[in-house]
Amino acid sequence: MHLNQEISTGARIDIQLHFKNTTTPFKCRGVVMRCGQELDNFYNTGIQFEPLDELKQAFLEGKVAEIIALEAKGNK
Repeated sequence: MHLNQEISTGARIDIQLHFKNTTTPFKCRGVVMRCGQELDNFYNTGIQFEPLDELKQAFLEGKVAEIIALEAKGNK
């Protein structure tokens, strides 16, 4: 993802993802694996999710599948 500030590699962070048609954000934790300055004030940041419980894993997989289906539909 692109951030407007640098985060130290190895930092543990709280993540909130907001999806359409959901009332509460998806919350999880992750570890910063890389963070490099790309443009003046933007940092290309790679984050590894910490293990998710089965319910969160299934929810996230469903949302990713929805996004992939929408992109595939748009490319037709």
